[in-house]
Amino acid sequence: MTTAIVVDHLNKTFPCCKALDDVSLSIDGGEMVALIGASGSGKSTLLRHLSGFIAADSGTVTVLGRQMQDKGRLAPNIRRLRAEIGFVFQQFNLVNRLSVMTNVLVGLLYRTSLVRSLLMRFSIHEKQQALEALAAVGIQQFAWQRAATLSGGQQQRAALARCIVQQARIVLADEPIASLDPESARNVMELLAQMNRERGCTVVVSLHQVEFAIKYCPRTIALHRGQVVYDGPSSALTPQLLGELYGSDVEELFDMLLDSPALKMPATAHSLQRVAV
Repeated sequence: MTTAIVVDHLNKTFPCCKALDDVSLSIDGGEMVALIGASGSGKSTLLRHLSGFIAADSGTVTVLGRQMQDKGRLAPNIRRLRAEIGFVFQQFNLVNRLSVMTNVLVGLLYRTSLVRSLLMRFSIHEKQQALEALAAVGIQQFAWQRAATLSGGQQQRAALARCIVQQARIVLADEPIASLDPESARNVMELLAQMNRERGCTVVVSLHQVEFAIKYCPRTIALHRGQVVYDGPSSALTPQLLGELYGSDVEELFDMLLDSPALKMPATAHSLQRVAV
């Protein structure tokens, strides 16, 4: 199995805080991994470093065997590297006045010439690809509507269709269900799991809700104050373990789901792989 993502001693400090504190991790190709942590734990910052949106103060990020950034500098071929990475934002990141179809086709811009990107010109074949991607996420009937007319769950499906058109080998999803109702949240997580299972893409999804991490992601990486405090099987994330890791911040992770049967699974000594704080 090939390695999709390698992070080595990554550090990032903002004026208000140290967002990432000596973060190191490795994710294999085809894995579906949850990033959990309370607000301010560093989840979004880490995902933005993996995609090359921002540069770290120090450390390296290697994606699909190619260096994304090193010692505070992004790779000169960053646009080509980003073509392999689909990013799903919490607030959908669609252009409301454009059609759903056009928003999905935007996923091709990393792979087209600058002139075509500026003119937003797409071939019949590319439009057919977009329709097929919209069908795959169940909203092909809305292809020619303005994105603003879609519900939150439908807009997030359009964002996933954009990743499919992009042929992303890695999908990074930053709190993709935080703004959705429970039904829409389940649908979006099912689609991410389906993309991982059927298309073989590596999925890293940041979540507040531990129950979704346990149900959909075999592996969880937990961040707390910019540090990795747990990296191991999601099934071991009991309330007791999370309480040890997060202290008074733990309530934010449960999101009123403390009575979930999934959270009552016992953790065994062999299943726990904690990283020292």
